[in-house]
Amino acid sequence: MNKWNSGKSDGQEVGKKDVVDALATVVKAMANGHRLELIELLAQGEHSVEALAQRAGMGVTSTSAHLQILKRAGLVMTRR
Repeated sequence: MNKWNSGKSDGQEVGKKDVVDALATVVKAMANGHRLELIELLAQGEHSVEALAQRAGMGVTSTSAHLQILKRAGLVMTRR
């Protein structure tokens, strides 16, 4: 399930409002310099929260909060 199909398995199309709302979520998540920097770092490869924080010059708590916003927007995934 993702922002585009909303888990609809009956072939029902996603409405325009659903698409616009999903796009707004993504744009809002990317409308922050710190989050854009984190995306750029992650584009280079997987990193732990601690490594991302250090490379971005941010605190671990702040980095984690930014990553949660990116995760909710469907822009990053987590692994343990």
